[in-house]
Amino acid sequence: MLVPFLPRSISDLLPKEVMEIRLRRGGRLRYLTLRGWTDTSHSVSDEEFEFTLLAVTERSLYAITEKLVNGYLPLKGGVRVGVAGEGVMEGDRVKSVKHISSLVIRIPHQVLGVSDFLVIDGCFSQNVLIISPPACGKTTLLRDVARRLSDAGKNVVILDERGEIAGVNNGYVALDVGGNSDVLFGFPKKIAYVNALRALNPDYIITDELSGENDVAGVLRAYYGGVRVIATLHGRDENALYGDFSALAKVFDRIVVLSRSPRVGTVVKDLTR
Repeated sequence: MLVPFLPRSISDLLPKEVMEIRLRRGGRLRYLTLRGWTDTSHSVSDEEFEFTLLAVTERSLYAITEKLVNGYLPLKGGVRVGVAGEGVMEGDRVKSVKHISSLVIRIPHQVLGVSDFLVIDGCFSQNVLIISPPACGKTTLLRDVARRLSDAGKNVVILDERGEIAGVNNGYVALDVGGNSDVLFGFPKKIAYVNALRALNPDYIITDELSGENDVAGVLRAYYGGVRVIATLHGRDENALYGDFSALAKVFDRIVVLSRSPRVGTVVKDLTR
């Protein structure tokens, strides 16, 4: 698979359907497909790692310091690169990242029809929470839900802080999220919920990876305002909805739990409450 920011010595080893690529300096190349993880015998050289690092940072680590501090880099088409290295502190704040040792490259996939089991049409009126561990297909499912709701005539607002759902680049959407979707890309969730509800008049808000009190407050604000919410949450089963997220138990009337077994995106539970 030809990936423009990877050296040919690595991209030639990858299958077309690759979803995630893990590069570690001097470590073995590892990648994920729908069938699961593959550990190769290829050892990532310093030259290969530096080639990739320069490509994803557009040859300037200094220029993207703020993004590095957040732990990831958003690239064109919804690609996200997670970064591991040494944090440089200034008081209690991470100022920058140096000695980068690992890159985790996540490549989005459009799987049309993956949400067909939700029976979405013009009258769909559920708040849905999609739960799974990382890399089990939550965002792929969420993207297809957005597409189908939007194409059914609903006003859909996507809160896409990291650009993974819609793949926005310079104002253009790279992935099919429907012709009636509006995307808030790069906004912190705390601000995005307010902007969506105040100015964009959504029927549905779609958001990836609920985390922390700002998300809980945002979802509750949408719920009490009569706006439906489709969201994802890291966890292994429906019990992830409790603890910090217990206030949302009354919001979501449908919970979908995904797994990587026997393949990425497997629905292991579909609960209507």
